[in-house]
Amino acid sequence: MWQSLSKPIIGLSPMDGVTDFACRYITAKYGKPDVLFTEFTTVEGLFHAPERILRDFEYSEIERPIVAQIYGATPEYFYKAAQIVCKLGFDGIDINMGCPSKAVVKRNCGAKLITVPDLAIEIIRATKQGVADFGKSLPLSIKTRIGYDTNVVEWWMEKLLEEKPAAISIHGRTLKQMYQGEANWEAIAKAAKIIHQTKTLVLGNGDIASLAEAKNRIEETGVDGVLIGRHAIGNPWIFTGTKPTREERMATAVEHAAYYANRRGETRLASLGKHLAGYLSHFPDAAILRSKVFAAKDFRRLEEVLGENRALAPFRNDRDATRFPF
Repeated sequence: MWQSLSKPIIGLSPMDGVTDFACRYITAKYGKPDVLFTEFTTVEGLFHAPERILRDFEYSEIERPIVAQIYGATPEYFYKAAQIVCKLGFDGIDINMGCPSKAVVKRNCGAKLITVPDLAIEIIRATKQGVADFGKSLPLSIKTRIGYDTNVVEWWMEKLLEEKPAAISIHGRTLKQMYQGEANWEAIAKAAKIIHQTKTLVLGNGDIASLAEAKNRIEETGVDGVLIGRHAIGNPWIFTGTKPTREERMATAVEHAAYYANRRGETRLASLGKHLAGYLSHFPDAAILRSKVFAAKDFRRLEEVLGENRALAPFRNDRDATRFPF
C-alpha cells in the first residue's frame, strides 16, 4: 500500500478523540488525503472490551487507503490484534510509539516504548507474525517521536529500521514536550537521511497549518510526505487548498454531525466539540456561534442553529490555501 502512494504523501494524522469514523468520512469526502488512520486502539482492550473498542475500527470504503493504528505493551496481544485488523480488511497496520499521554505512558505504551527498545522490537515482530500467520500481506508502519526527554531520533531510527517497517511517521517533539514549543523539523530531516538509506518511507508531523507549509517542510527535510493533525480539525479543505465559503463550512458541519448522529444517536454530540469549533473558527461571530452550538441538546437543535447562521458574515481565511504543484 505505502509504495503505491504517489509522492509527496499528504495524510491525516491519527488523533485520539478526533479522527473517529465521522471525522475520517468527512475528511475523505471533502479533502481526500492520500492516507487516513484510525484513532489509536488498545490491543488489550480489543479482548477485554471488544464491542466498545471495535467501534474505533468502523470505517467506510471512501476512506481507503485506511490504516488501523494500535497501541499497547503486550506482544502477544499485538499478534492477536494484527489478525483482527487483517480480518477487518484494513490497508495497513500502524503501531503507536508516540503518544505522550500520562495514562498511556505509565503502562509502557506509546512514546514510553522509546525507552524500552527491546520491548518495542518484540511488539513489531509479534505484529508482523500475526499478519504473516493470517496469510495476508499487510504493511506495518510506526508513528513515533524524536525521543522521550531528549532528542535521540538518529539512534531510535536505526533501531526501528532493523525491523524494516514500510513507513515511519515522526512527530518532531519529545514526549516531555507533549505538544508545547515548536516541532523540531531539523531532527526530522536527520532522521530522513538515515531512513532514505533503506526502502522505508518517512513522513514528518508537527505544526503544519497549510499545504504551503507542507510543501516547504517536504522540500527542506527530504521526507516522503507529511501528516497534518490539529489544523485539519473541522477543516478537510486543508488537503485540497480550496477556500470554503461560510455557507459551505456550515453545511459540512451539519453533514458531519448528521453522519455521527445517525450512528451514535442524536443526543451524543459532546464528542463533536473540537470539530464544530474548527468549522466555526475565524468567523467574526465565532464565539457567539460556539456558545449556541454547544448549548444544543440534540442534532435537530444543532441543525437549526447552524442553519439560522449560515449566511451571515463571510469567512475570514488568513492562511495561504493554494494547492501547490510538485
